[in-house]
Amino acid sequence: MKTIQMVNIGGQWVATQAKKKSKALAAGGTALFVSASSFAVDHSTAIAAAGTDGTANTTAAALVVIAIASVVTGITLVLGLLRK
Repeated sequence: MKTIQMVNIGGQWVATQAKKKSKALAAGGTALFVSASSFAVDHSTAIAAAGTDGTANTTAAALVVIAIASVVTGITLVLGLLRK
């Protein structure tokens, strides 16, 4: 007697057949790993773009801090000269 088992893998139903239930479960597990690898997506370009954006944001923040420090120092020097 053959056993037919339906296994839901990533939204798709896969039929597995075996003479015994243990073999059907093993076949379903193998189908799960094969199907899961076919759904894998390469995200390396998105990760690289996020790294580039992070570097640009850090650089911009450092420039803003330096600019504010320069303006405050300049205003302090001008006010000091006007008070004399």
